[in-house]
Amino acid sequence: GLGAWEAPGRGARMLAAYRLLRTALGLGEASRAPYNLLATRDWMMLVPRSRAEHLGVNVNALGFAGSLLVRTPEQFDAVAALGPLELLRQVAGVAP
Repeated sequence: GLGAWEAPGRGARMLAAYRLLRTALGLGEASRAPYNLLATRDWMMLVPRSRAEHLGVNVNALGFAGSLLVRTPEQFDAVAALGPLELLRQVAGVAP
Protein backbone atom coordinates (compact mmCIF):
# COMPACT_ATOMS: atom_id res chain seq x y z
CA GLY A 1 0.00 0.00 0.00
CA LEU A 2 0.89 3.65 0.04
CA GLY A 3 1.21 3.75 3.83
CA ALA A 4 -0.90 5.19 6.63
CA TRP A 5 -2.91 8.33 5.84
CA GLU A 6 -1.32 10.13 8.77
CA ALA A 7 2.26 9.24 7.80
CA PRO A 8 4.57 12.14 6.91
CA GLY A 9 4.88 12.55 3.16
CA ARG A 10 1.65 10.68 2.49
CA GLY A 11 0.26 13.39 0.22
CA ALA A 12 3.48 13.50 -1.78
CA ARG A 13 3.41 9.70 -2.25
CA MET A 14 -0.20 9.77 -3.40
CA LEU A 15 0.54 12.61 -5.82
CA ALA A 16 3.55 10.70 -7.18
CA ALA A 17 1.41 7.56 -7.67
CA TYR A 18 -1.28 9.64 -9.43
CA ARG A 19 1.29 11.20 -11.76
CA LEU A 20 2.80 7.79 -12.49
CA LEU A 21 -0.64 6.46 -13.47
CA ARG A 22 -1.27 9.44 -15.76
CA THR A 23 2.10 8.97 -17.43
CA ALA A 24 1.64 5.20 -17.83
CA LEU A 25 -1.70 5.82 -19.57
CA GLY A 26 -0.36 8.58 -21.81
CA LEU A 27 -2.25 11.29 -19.94
CA GLY A 28 0.68 13.61 -19.24
CA GLU A 29 0.51 16.63 -16.95
CA ALA A 30 -0.88 18.93 -19.65
CA SER A 31 -3.55 16.51 -20.87
CA ARG A 32 -7.18 17.39 -20.30
CA ALA A 33 -8.37 13.94 -21.38
CA PRO A 34 -11.26 12.71 -19.22
CA TYR A 35 -10.77 9.84 -16.79
CA ASN A 36 -12.29 8.18 -13.76
CA LEU A 37 -10.22 7.94 -10.58
CA LEU A 38 -10.76 5.52 -7.71
CA ALA A 39 -8.51 5.60 -4.65
CA THR A 40 -8.36 3.89 -1.30
CA ARG A 41 -5.75 3.92 1.42
CA ASP A 42 -3.96 1.06 -0.33
CA TRP A 43 -4.39 1.52 -4.06
CA MET A 44 -5.36 3.87 -6.84
CA MET A 45 -6.95 3.17 -10.24
CA LEU A 46 -7.25 5.59 -13.13
CA VAL A 47 -9.46 4.63 -16.09
CA PRO A 48 -9.27 6.78 -19.25
CA ARG A 49 -12.73 7.62 -20.52
CA SER A 50 -13.73 8.01 -24.16
CA ARG A 51 -17.18 9.30 -23.24
CA ALA A 52 -19.34 9.89 -20.17
CA GLU A 53 -22.32 7.76 -21.18
CA HIS A 54 -23.54 4.94 -23.40
CA LEU A 55 -27.18 4.13 -24.18
CA GLY A 56 -28.12 7.16 -22.09
CA VAL A 57 -26.52 5.67 -18.96
CA ASN A 58 -23.90 7.92 -17.36
CA VAL A 59 -20.90 6.05 -16.01
CA ASN A 60 -18.66 7.60 -13.38
CA ALA A 61 -15.84 6.15 -11.29
CA LEU A 62 -18.32 4.20 -9.15
CA GLY A 63 -19.24 2.19 -12.25
CA PHE A 64 -15.69 0.84 -12.33
CA ALA A 65 -16.10 -0.09 -8.66
CA GLY A 66 -19.18 -2.14 -9.50
CA SER A 67 -21.98 0.39 -8.95
CA LEU A 68 -23.78 1.26 -12.15
CA LEU A 69 -26.51 3.77 -11.43
CA VAL A 70 -29.59 3.96 -13.64
CA ARG A 71 -32.51 6.36 -13.43
CA THR A 72 -35.25 4.55 -15.29
CA PRO A 73 -36.48 1.00 -15.88
CA GLU A 74 -35.53 1.48 -19.54
CA GLN A 75 -31.92 2.21 -18.60
CA PHE A 76 -31.90 -0.83 -16.34
CA ASP A 77 -33.16 -2.99 -19.21
CA ALA A 78 -30.56 -1.52 -21.58
CA VAL A 79 -27.71 -2.31 -19.17
CA ALA A 80 -29.09 -5.79 -18.51
CA ALA A 81 -29.32 -6.51 -22.25
CA LEU A 82 -25.86 -5.12 -23.04
CA GLY A 83 -24.13 -6.42 -19.92
CA PRO A 84 -22.36 -4.27 -17.34
CA LEU A 85 -18.84 -5.10 -18.54
CA GLU A 86 -19.70 -4.14 -22.10
CA LEU A 87 -21.13 -0.86 -20.85
CA LEU A 88 -17.81 -0.16 -19.12
CA ARG A 89 -15.90 -1.12 -22.29
CA GLN A 90 -17.99 1.35 -24.27
CA VAL A 91 -17.04 4.31 -22.07
CA ALA A 92 -13.46 3.35 -21.19
CA GLY A 93 -10.47 4.21 -23.32
CA VAL A 94 -8.87 7.30 -24.72
CA ALA A 95 -11.23 9.59 -26.61
CA PRO A 96 -10.47 9.92 -30.33
